[in-house]
Amino acid sequence: MQDTVVGLAEATHLPSIGTLHARAYHPTREWHRRIFPASIAPWWEKKYALDIADPNCYVLKISSTDSRTTVLGLLSLRKYEADQKGAGRWTSCLPPPEVDRQAYDAMLSSMIECRERFMLGRVHLCIDHFGVDHGYQGRGMGKMLMGRACEIADAERLDVFVQANEFAESFYGNFGFETQEKVVIPPDGVTQCFLIRRAR
Repeated sequence: MQDTVVGLAEATHLPSIGTLHARAYHPTREWHRRIFPASIAPWWEKKYALDIADPNCYVLKISSTDSRTTVLGLLSLRKYEADQKGAGRWTSCLPPPEVDRQAYDAMLSSMIECRERFMLGRVHLCIDHFGVDHGYQGRGMGKMLMGRACEIADAERLDVFVQANEFAESFYGNFGFETQEKVVIPPDGVTQCFLIRRAR
């Protein structure tokens, strides 16, 4: 495996971050191709420019030591205050018209409802986005990113909440996340898992 490094994303990584979602999910996930088409790369750049500058966000990236500005994987952690409602940047930085808003809104509604039901009343972290370039999956990069995220959570003694597709449930379980609920989200019938990892 090529040498890689995990660190905090910077502005120089934004062009690569803009294309990561399509590189990570489009080869195998029709739902992602339709909801988040490749044409919205500038929106991802805008969203993550705000997150990188936000002291309540940890935007972790993994890149090759040979090309440090090319992002091969990303994990974004957002800190929510005990009484903070909503879905953070997902609601304050709305996507462009190419996005399937019916499916997008259904995804957000389920995330907001479950996060507020399980997490309101305590400061916590939420995994906002997580993906590894499809061509580099299976090389341990996701584990490296998740390991660093868990280190941050434990250092801050904060629980972590995540909404994930059912295919990733066992991956999260390996890091101590426990499934709280599964929801079938309309209009596509996609099953989403809501998991929590307690602070160590």
